[in-house]
Amino acid sequence: MRTLYYGPFSVVWIKLEKIVMPWLRFFACTVVSLVALVSYTHAASVQGLVRDSSGEAIAHAMVTFRHTGLGKSITVYSDDSGHYQLELKDSGDYSLRARRIGFNTVMETAISITRQSLLDKSITLKPVPKSQWVYELPASDWFARAEFSSPELRGQFAIQCAMCHQQGSSTTRLARSDEEWHKLFNMMGEYGAVMSQALYDEAPGVLNRAYDFANIDLATFPDTPLAKYSGEVIVTEWEIGDATAFLHDMVVGPKGIIYSVDWINDKLYGLNPDTNEIHEWPVPIGDLPPGGILGALSERGRRYLHHTPTVAPHSLQLGPDNKIWMTLSVGKGLASFDPESEKFTTFDHPDRVKYPHTLRFDNEGNVWYTVSMTNHLAKFNLENQQFTIYDLPTRNFTQWALARSMGMLIWASNTFGFKPQAVVADPEMSPVPYGIDITPDGRVWFSQFNSRRIGNIDPVTEVISMVDTPFLGPRRLRADSQGQLWIPSYNSGAFYRYRPSDNNFKEYHIPTGAGDMVYALAIDPRDDSVWLCGTNSDSMIHFQPASESFEVFQLPTRVSFTRELEVDEQGNVWTSISNMPFYQVEGMRGKLLRLSFPDAASAPN
Repeated sequence: MRTLYYGPFSVVWIKLEKIVMPWLRFFACTVVSLVALVSYTHAASVQGLVRDSSGEAIAHAMVTFRHTGLGKSITVYSDDSGHYQLELKDSGDYSLRARRIGFNTVMETAISITRQSLLDKSITLKPVPKSQWVYELPASDWFARAEFSSPELRGQFAIQCAMCHQQGSSTTRLARSDEEWHKLFNMMGEYGAVMSQALYDEAPGVLNRAYDFANIDLATFPDTPLAKYSGEVIVTEWEIGDATAFLHDMVVGPKGIIYSVDWINDKLYGLNPDTNEIHEWPVPIGDLPPGGILGALSERGRRYLHHTPTVAPHSLQLGPDNKIWMTLSVGKGLASFDPESEKFTTFDHPDRVKYPHTLRFDNEGNVWYTVSMTNHLAKFNLENQQFTIYDLPTRNFTQWALARSMGMLIWASNTFGFKPQAVVADPEMSPVPYGIDITPDGRVWFSQFNSRRIGNIDPVTEVISMVDTPFLGPRRLRADSQGQLWIPSYNSGAFYRYRPSDNNFKEYHIPTGAGDMVYALAIDPRDDSVWLCGTNSDSMIHFQPASESFEVFQLPTRVSFTRELEVDEQGNVWTSISNMPFYQVEGMRGKLLRLSFPDAASAPN
């Protein structure tokens, strides 16, 4: 402590300070330690062993405790000795579920948990015949059995028919007549999925052979679960919204709040993972009718989803202004949300631009986003609130004409009841700008999902360059700190590293198999490692580029169609779970999900 006047009192205080302050510091540290200890002991500890009926340990069993009041689930995995342990910080009633493929599922309800309690819950799982547990395998193992006449048709099916959902539930993975399959294909065509005539004719037979339970060859299915990881991991899931909520993307916001958008119900949700509080805010819809700028969506929404979005918030990011920014896919452009005032502001882009998709911020704080229907890239300057729209290149006249006439087609659909056709000559006739990211040099990179291309725009010269990809379905690409791009190939269970410096692609196959699909990936900013969502395998995958090694984390929720991923400052990995239709997710609820790693050096308290 310093004083400006060294009078008698000051001299006395300085002497006392030398004696008292060390004790005060000691007392303060002791209080902090005691508070931390009390907080720790407030958690209930649950542990036990998972064994089979002969007493042998079962590794990689998923043990889930769900708080019935909060709709919050915590899952841990048994280790090689069958042991599991977890802490439950929230008092109340819980249900228990223990599951491992190859064994029966054990469930128990009305387990009362109080703080500072210790609970020993050992579990016995009984082995079941493969003819029974084979149905519990994820959609990726079933889709791997689908044998199309060419890789192109297989890729086309993956891109068009698994764009928004898995064949992961009993309502989709069934043998049907050609007429019933074609009815489904036509329905998907109304939502934008297009199939060539060859695929339209071939797919029913292929799917029936893959999904017909009466003709299953058990030897074609794997015998072990997907889990392959080292160390301890905890999966926490929070149920968000009601049974109709269709979560799309999520983002880590200010103060650790996790934000997610509800595409169907035009809502924004905010989750405080520390307190389990969930807030929801209606996204402004303005004067738009149900279905937004795609008015014909209104009829289809009521018919298939029982509800119709009006602006359909889609992608969201935290902006440099500490606001949550989002694209309004069937709205008129962008919206921002101020977490402090809880107020929205909307920004209308030019009418010719249809279906804003994925957004990112550049180094100057500008918003860039892809526009999927009309083959555009858009830039929004936060300072002057001006939009700049870039027409993206097309491969041929058909692509150009379709993109430029999209507004007229939407008008005709709304005015005359014109319905898009599912069967077309070329499913790649629409380029579909999709993923987007910014490399350290400031270039804005984007993918054209249907056109086997990525491209970039120089923000200074505004020159657009295109690069052909050696694979189908480039989806949500991301850039690492070295300026390399990591790109999912949605149709093949693979992803690629692309080096712009020498135009080099390198292929990597994910360990979950060729039947899996990677919707999105994220880069851990701490080490440039890559996180991928196993969208068709109910898993999350970690890839270390230096060693080219993988870890696979099996998710506890089936039909967990995962979307955007984000790694927070503590190294936790976040994603959202959804499916189209939304009610096919196990439990019929959308969720926000966190993977945390207590044994990591940077793990949270």
